[in-house]
Amino acid sequence: MQKYIIKRVMGLVLNLVLVSFFVFTMLQLVPGDIASTVLGLNASEEQYAEFRALHHLDDSFIERYWIWASNTLQGDLGESLRSKFSVTEEFMRRLPVTMEIVLMSFIFSNMIGISFGVLSAVKQNSVWDYIVRLISVFGLSVPGFLLLTLLLILPSRWGYAPPFGAIHLFQEPLDNLRLFLPPTLILAVGSAAFSMRLTRTALLDVLGEEYIRTARSKGLKERVVIMRHAFRNALAPIITLAGLQLGFLFGGSVVLESVMSLPGLGTWALNAIKNNDFPIVMTFSLYIAIVVMTVSLIVDLLYAWLDPRVRYS
Repeated sequence: MQKYIIKRVMGLVLNLVLVSFFVFTMLQLVPGDIASTVLGLNASEEQYAEFRALHHLDDSFIERYWIWASNTLQGDLGESLRSKFSVTEEFMRRLPVTMEIVLMSFIFSNMIGISFGVLSAVKQNSVWDYIVRLISVFGLSVPGFLLLTLLLILPSRWGYAPPFGAIHLFQEPLDNLRLFLPPTLILAVGSAAFSMRLTRTALLDVLGEEYIRTARSKGLKERVVIMRHAFRNALAPIITLAGLQLGFLFGGSVVLESVMSLPGLGTWALNAIKNNDFPIVMTFSLYIAIVVMTVSLIVDLLYAWLDPRVRYS
């Protein structure tokens, strides 16, 4: 196991290098002169030259990538090409907002999806099963941005409006939950619907196995049979989906931050893409890659814990 973890970490580092190199390459292919885009057409040639020298725009592609990579390894993510603020400081300021959105949505989607999926499988072809399946179809069919927009429009008919802007969880916890709880629940609807259907299918497959019938014939309680024997053996595909959901939730957080006017990483990166602010785009891409690859490693390691037959060498 230790050798496997070392290999995966080395592979993770290599993948991060490849991702950063690919994104950096794509950004260099964006048409137009970044100096004229940032400074405007009325700037002088001296201002253009000073801007290019400051940001190493006249250097070769390899030199620019090496400078960026070296600074990043030292914790210096550069500064915004437009606003001149430190990318590192702005990233750390916006990170808690996005992480709270993603983590709350992730928890809600798995709690709701897995619990209702288990209920649907255990109560197969019952009224509860049909209700859960109907809810899952609804969650898969309705776009998240529509539900988020309705969250703003419908309560206003009764004179209610959610607070806008970021509210720190530890400073004003009640206002923070009032702000984040409804939209993160809505953001979790689509992911929860996927989890419901996958959990139901995986658990039904396991419940048809012979060892489940053997456990029941021994007189074990149904709760023990479901949770200790069936559910644990059905967890592998559910955990895989949970890991993939993080990527979808990061995309959904961009929509949520835009609708709710939250100063998170998603709107920050979206504005940076519109403005060709390359240091911010590179920082956001590297951050997403680190999170997704780390979660993928954790999911792989959980397989061995869930199924003793899985061995890594």
